Parts: sequence; C-alpha cells; structure tokens
Amino acid sequence: MERKQDVKQPADTKSDERTYDKSAKNVIATRQFLAMILHERVPEFRSFPMEVIERECIEGTPWVEEIPVEPGRTNGKLLPQKIRSRNTEQSEEDEGYITYDVLFYARVPGSGKRIKLLINIEAQRSSTDYDLFHRAWFYLCRLVSSQKERDFAGEDYDGICKVYSIWLCFYLPAGEESSISSYRLRKDDLVGSHNVPESVYDLMNIIMIHVGDEENTDTLLKFLHLVFLTQWTEKELSQKLQNEFGITPNDETKREMTNMCNLSIGFRERAEARGEARGRAEGEARGRAEGEARGVANTWVASARNLMRSMKLTAQEAVEAIAVPAPLRERVLQQLG
Repeated sequence: MERKQDVKQPADTKSDERTYDKSAKNVIATRQFLAMILHERVPEFRSFPMEVIERECIEGTPWVEEIPVEPGRTNGKLLPQKIRSRNTEQSEEDEGYITYDVLFYARVPGSGKRIKLLINIEAQRSSTDYDLFHRAWFYLCRLVSSQKERDFAGEDYDGICKVYSIWLCFYLPAGEESSISSYRLRKDDLVGSHNVPESVYDLMNIIMIHVGDEENTDTLLKFLHLVFLTQWTEKELSQKLQNEFGITPNDETKREMTNMCNLSIGFRERAEARGEARGRAEGEARGRAEGEARGVANTWVASARNLMRSMKLTAQEAVEAIAVPAPLRERVLQQLG
C-alpha cells in the first residue's frame, strides 16, 4: 500500500491513540475553533461575528485535560491565583483523576452587565457502557457547585455563572444520522403563575452533537466532519478550512493538526490492513467449509446412486430412503441430475 510521505508509523497503538486524543482536544481548544462552536450553537453568541468571539469573548487560554471533575479538586486549579501560576505540584497531585477535556470562561458583550459563561467541551470517540447523558449532567452539576468561593462567595448565589456542557460524539449507532440536540432547564406553571425571569433558572445546558460519516449541510456538522472525520494532510485541511469557513489556522494549530492528521491516516491504514487480513482469513475459512461440505455431499451422492441402481429408485426416493440431511439435500439432488 502506498503511504503518504508525512504519515508517521506509530510503534505503540495505545500511545498513539492517547497522542491523537490530546492533539484533537488541543485543536478543539484553539480560539478559532471554539469561536465556530460558540457562534453556531450557543445562543448568547449567535449574533456576534466569529472574529469578535475569538478576540473578545473567550477568556484567557482554555484548559485542556487539566481541571479535575472530582468534588473537592476542581477549585484547586480554577482559583485565579493558581490559574496564573500554573502550579506544577498541584498538577502532579491531580494525575490519575478524571479531567474536563476542554474548559474555559466566555463573556458575552452587551449594553449592560457582561454575562459570564463557564463552558465545557467533551470529545467522545466511542460509545460507553453507561448513558452518556448521566455523565453530562454530573459534569454540569460539578461546574455549578464548584463555583462557590471561586465565582461567588458566601451566600451571593446571584453570582453563579451559566454553564454549558457541549459533547462532540464521533460515533453513531447503525442507522442513525448526524444530529444536534439541546437540553436545558425550563419553567412549567402548574397552578397559577409566578413571574421569574428566564435568566434566573436557565443556568444549565447540555448540547449533544453526533457527527456521522456522511457530510451534513449544517455548518457546524460540516466543519466537525471535515476536521475530524476526513483523511487530509494538514496542508490540505488548512486550505479547506480557509476556503469553506474563512478560518486560517495559526502555527500552533497547524502543529496540532499535523500530529492529528498523521495519526488519523495511520489509524485508517492499519484498519484497512487488518480488514484485508481478516477478509483473507474469512475467505480461506469459507473455502475450507465449502470443501468439507462438498466432500460430505459427494459421499451421500455415491450412496444414493448405488441405491438408485440396485433398487431402481428415483433420485428423490433414494435421497429420502437414506435420509440425506436437509442442508445437503438440494446439493445432492443437483449432483444426481
């Protein structure tokens, strides 16, 4: 099989998969790509150009696999002074804990108060043994509860930030199409009506994005399909991003995309090689089974012919007389003519 010049040939699959996942998350965490996701699917940013979102709305540098999800550990890194210092000892203490894939703050420019959102983006490449929604709700609850003494102090609960948990799922059950679904809290008046602004209770949101193998007409699905499910080199991908979405990846993004693209092509080639080998093995097994079946059928044919000559029976009568097994009966009758 001819290979592209810049395709890395990994020695350890698991190590390469970890490297690919980290590179993919770093690509997602670039300000340009986050701006696309926010613009397309977070209502607060829909009216702003992507350039404005990228330049003014995304705060600082997003954390990639740095912030632990577990209760009691999230704030250890999110407190402002520790964010700035990038405390190495704290990072070592947090090793082995489940972390948010990509986590960042975003602010919505407006005429009055700037609304701060805490946004979590998760990339999922395979299905899970549990319902992914349960994990998403847990992450959301942690993003809310961990804000105490960080985003608000004491009983100043009005300081709670609205949170989004956005899940990018690159797998689909058979027969399902690409989809984007939003889940949020809402108000239902059961008796009478109590007037509460939507902004008071609309604090938790899940957006589930399932990206299939087929390219979609939706802008974000098309974007995600191009970046993560097509087999392009970094140069080809960069050109397509510029032509189709007006995004020119910077040098850092290009480095991560190079790593991701090379590994992705390598995974596909290895999968194709395994498929070819599996096909050959299955073909050989089918051939052996066919040969064995043919040999067994020939034995029944010989017995039936002897009976037809000695007893003057028809082929059908001979087959029934010697009780040829049902799976072989048609084959035996064909050979008897």
